[in-house]
Amino acid sequence: MRSKFALTLTLSLLLITPSTTLLARKEIDLGPVEKWIEAQSKLTSLHGTFVQERKMSTVRRTFKKEGLFWFQAPGRVRWEIGQDYLAVKNDQEVLIMEPKKKKMKRHPVEVLKEDDRFRGIAFIEAGFPRTLSEFQKGFQVTKIVKEDDYYSVETKIRDGKASLALTKLVFYIYEKDYQLKAFQMFFRDKSTIYNRFTRVYPNKAVPKGTFKPNTAGYEVEN
Repeated sequence: MRSKFALTLTLSLLLITPSTTLLARKEIDLGPVEKWIEAQSKLTSLHGTFVQERKMSTVRRTFKKEGLFWFQAPGRVRWEIGQDYLAVKNDQEVLIMEPKKKKMKRHPVEVLKEDDRFRGIAFIEAGFPRTLSEFQKGFQVTKIVKEDDYYSVETKIRDGKASLALTKLVFYIYEKDYQLKAFQMFFRDKSTIYNRFTRVYPNKAVPKGTFKPNTAGYEVEN
């Protein structure tokens, strides 16, 4: 259930609808974030693989799965975890698919912008910000810590409804190239989801149909 909930939350945060005033930088040095954004702003596309680790407060075992993703500027995303879940955001809609069960949900982008359940910004898209102001519309940086060759950037989601479930989101940025190498989600029930990128290919040609998956034979759920 946590995997399905996490994916739903991921997709529910796919669109940015800011409604708060940006906070001042105060004592936090946002230099590492600015360098990360500068590096990401040059991307036209990104393809890669990742390992997802889920820890639940009620279970000692760590659940691991492998996945792959595609990103194409400015906002197309494909996030795939084996045959269990496939999330796709293109210019027209968001698709939530379960290939094993041949079930799917589809939400028009314009409808999502008006639906309170889907307000905020996706952590997927948050990994590829184009400007600092764009990033700050969705996130408040609360702490930046240097650990060896990595900066851990702790943030809070500005959207109040999304933050009821997700208490903290941490981005791990590699100092040598200022690329995002991992991110971790902390939930109010003390469970966590850690996504670590294992291979990344910048500005790779995007295969036709990547953001328009074949939906033949799928049952569409409301």
